[in-house]
Amino acid sequence: MKRRLIGLAIAGLLVATQALAGTQIRSNTNYAFEDQGPWTEGAYTLPLYPAMPDWVGFYVFKENPNKYFVDAKSLAIGEDGVIRFILRVQSPSGAENLSVEGIQCKQGTYRSYAFGDSYNKRWIESTRADWRKIEYEDKTRRVLREDMCPERDVPKLAEDAIKLLRSAPWR
Repeated sequence: MKRRLIGLAIAGLLVATQALAGTQIRSNTNYAFEDQGPWTEGAYTLPLYPAMPDWVGFYVFKENPNKYFVDAKSLAIGEDGVIRFILRVQSPSGAENLSVEGIQCKQGTYRSYAFGDSYNKRWIESTRADWRKIEYEDKTRRVLREDMCPERDVPKLAEDAIKLLRSAPWR
């Protein structure tokens, strides 16, 4: 009896396989997304050197005595999905470094556009125009991405990114 049932099951599978062999596989293109092509960076002009910045502090890690800030007035979200801002790092002795940075939330990459010359109040453009992966050891940019890119998505508005940064936990 068992052999007969197994034989019927195998015969049924063979008939079903032959029936499917003659059908074409069709894909539904009604919901297909258009091919967007490779990402290209949009045009960007450096902001003016900050005269009266609105510094928003953020916490990087406790072993580092430096203080970190983003200028809320300079923060912008480009049509290319890049969050751009002025970053300020201040040492315990008061020395500070300014740079213009950009972060791609989805890709987890960053770019330094320029570095501040505090004596002449101007920007010196970076010689490296490439986008670099945010490495685990790069705590500053990693924290910025975690704070401003919820679920690794780009906020819709610059005001949203500023709110996220202001409300970020001081780990």
